[in-house]
Amino acid sequence: MKRVTQLLAMSALGSALWAGSSMAGNNPIDEPWWPSEFGPDDEQGASQYITPQKRIEAAKLVKKGKQALLGMPYSNHMPLVPGRTFALSIPGAPTHGPLNWPDGFAMTFMDELVTAEIGQVGTQWDGFAHPMIRVTGKSGWKDGDYFYNKHRLQDVGTTRGIKKVGTEKAGGFFTRGILIDIAGLRGVERLPKGYAITLADFKDALKRQGIGDATQGDVVLFRTGWNSLWKTNHLGRPVGELVKTDEQLAKDKAEFGSGEPGVAPEVCDYLASKKIAMIGSDTWGLEPYDFAKGAPASFAYCHMNLIARRGISNFENLDLDDLSADKAYEFLFTWAPLKLVGATGSPGNPVAVW
Repeated sequence: MKRVTQLLAMSALGSALWAGSSMAGNNPIDEPWWPSEFGPDDEQGASQYITPQKRIEAAKLVKKGKQALLGMPYSNHMPLVPGRTFALSIPGAPTHGPLNWPDGFAMTFMDELVTAEIGQVGTQWDGFAHPMIRVTGKSGWKDGDYFYNKHRLQDVGTTRGIKKVGTEKAGGFFTRGILIDIAGLRGVERLPKGYAITLADFKDALKRQGIGDATQGDVVLFRTGWNSLWKTNHLGRPVGELVKTDEQLAKDKAEFGSGEPGVAPEVCDYLASKKIAMIGSDTWGLEPYDFAKGAPASFAYCHMNLIARRGISNFENLDLDDLSADKAYEFLFTWAPLKLVGATGSPGNPVAVW
């Protein structure tokens, strides 16, 4: 109980610092963030920080040949942001075939049908066509919603995909990854809702873990323990059999979506200055929220200042527990988004190897 009380007090302090620090001067009109350093027509963003030499150095991090799969299972039991959908069904009979062979044998096939915002449910990678900065009534600007590199939704959006900054343009990630294990640092299963991970937390974790700071082209992953609320939703056997009661499942889903711990603006600004390639976490939204207290003043700060302004993408709902358990704080991170033309993001199952 003492540990929880201390964490709640630290969370309140972190939130206060968060609200008062990086927000000053955070004005997308007065502070030009375009053209990108990669040029006015760039749609790929920060994956370009991963150079051939960076890939060679990342491969050298593999010493034991061990790996962790960082994606959570996609299932009908996972929590969803309100308004989003995930439904997987299997037809009750082979969907096509048979292809007849001699002697009475044949080949038949089964398929699945998935209905979902495919890049925005479960383990999800936020591409550059996801977050936008809305501008209204500002001199010299057209009203509208602006993506990375000042592409405006009203100019490039269609019902069949975004014509600029789609997921297919993002490139791949084969680079150094580092785990920032704040739940481990604080000795808890999960951080409290609304806990804001400060720059001091970040540096304390680096020191405790004995690894170097983030460098250009890295992928930086934050572990809060928040996904413990739904990690066992679909681990029953056979697949789909719940290990929780319906009542507990509903309770945990509600708690999961009611807020989360997350990364404070000062940390996102610091990592932007390091020119990382991607940020990620085991939470659904990266930033800290407690919706019972209302949206914070810096709501979605990191989404705006990393993705929309700088082309540094974000991976959400990752499973970082195996890395934490093995104290694998520095590793080869490899993954590439699906080439979904004009999409806002991608599902995925990244691999960490050390």
